[in-house]
Amino acid sequence: MRLLGRRPVTDPAALATVVAECLGHLEAGLVLLARPAPAGDVTVDLAGVDARGRLVLILCDLVAGPETVLRAVEGGAWWGEHADLAAHVFAGAGLVPGTTPRTFVIATRFTDRALRVLRALGPAAPAAVECRVFEDPGTGPVVSLDRVDAAAAAAPAPSQADDAQRAVVLIERLERLRFSEVFR
Repeated sequence: MRLLGRRPVTDPAALATVVAECLGHLEAGLVLLARPAPAGDVTVDLAGVDARGRLVLILCDLVAGPETVLRAVEGGAWWGEHADLAAHVFAGAGLVPGTTPRTFVIATRFTDRALRVLRALGPAAPAAVECRVFEDPGTGPVVSLDRVDAAAAAAPAPSQADDAQRAVVLIERLERLRFSEVFR
């Protein structure tokens, strides 16, 4: 049995380098187009194309806060408004014209505030991925890319027993109200 040691990632550029080297593990068919890439007033760390011909924008940060999430949203929105331009900027990449881009935020950790913003954005939120880098003394670096489920925990659906209990309580209250009305 071999033990893996944690390999520290010191800055977002180093994390972007690690992610660029293992894009195929993030998603099958994902191919790097540019590093870094412009997206209006923001710059994304990586731009790629997925297997379906959609532009994929990736922002990397050591600790992703709400500002990182909003930069990803802004980059995706800019390319969404300029979707026809993508085919010219990334000529020969096989981008399907007019498709909306997908966005990822990749970080070693997400703050609670970032997770709240991701939940508030719902389906429009970028995909959140935690990246951890380990060192295997025998083979070199090992990268773990785990999707973060930022969806709000849904309230459990009330059971039929709960519905029946609420109905009984409501009927009792109505009967007491009717009984008190009789004596007025």
